[in-house]
Amino acid sequence: MEQQNNNNTSSSSSVGNGNGCGHDPANPRFFSPPERHAQRPGILRKLVAKIREYYDDPRKIIPSLDLANGSDRQQRSERREACLSLLGCIIHYTDLVTLKVGIPQADGGMKGLTMPFLAGLAGLSLGRAERAIHDLKAAGIVTVHELCVELEDGAHKGLAAIRTVSAKVFAVFGLGQWLRHERDKASDRRKKKQRKDELKNVARMQLVMGAASGRKEEPAVLGQPPAPRKCGMTPAAEFFANARAVLSAKGDTS
Repeated sequence: MEQQNNNNTSSSSSVGNGNGCGHDPANPRFFSPPERHAQRPGILRKLVAKIREYYDDPRKIIPSLDLANGSDRQQRSERREACLSLLGCIIHYTDLVTLKVGIPQADGGMKGLTMPFLAGLAGLSLGRAERAIHDLKAAGIVTVHELCVELEDGAHKGLAAIRTVSAKVFAVFGLGQWLRHERDKASDRRKKKQRKDELKNVARMQLVMGAASGRKEEPAVLGQPPAPRKCGMTPAAEFFANARAVLSAKGDTS
């Protein structure tokens, strides 16, 4: 990770123009995924590579990002480098179905990523990363949804924000049609997995229900709803009641 240095004078540890962040205009440093990470979908890897075109011709490739700081002057090279490094990291963690950035959770939700985490993987100081995300938001490339939870004392605690990549970014680099195709495929895979998980849960419930009944039955067909619940009992209460009955039953061979 780069060392943060606010001194604008040259030093023996600096390269390029001596701006203190280690930036060399002729050899920009872009995001590279950690070796231990599983390979991401091809379209995401392609986009990470394509966005680097912005570095050499910012006004032509993504004018909204070049003008994000409100100046008519071309975005400085070290700021372009920071934007592309952070954006590459963000794309690496983008979910194809929702285009949200984060780590998918078992319950179908998404865990957001903190700025220190993103900055570290992008090889940026936190200050450079925060300026870069400001530019990416102003350019319409990334949207940010802040999250918080209310504590017992009424105070609020901030959580990692959920960021979303605009589908227009894919279209800018000629990947719009490919994105639609990949999103449909990813959505179908997710639905099949959810259905498979649901069938597993139904099978577990039917095993418990059958064992709790104390009688032999023909195997139930997977996917059929379980037997009607007992009056006044929630599904969770009935499940645990039946489970306790199975565990407490001894010597029942009928």
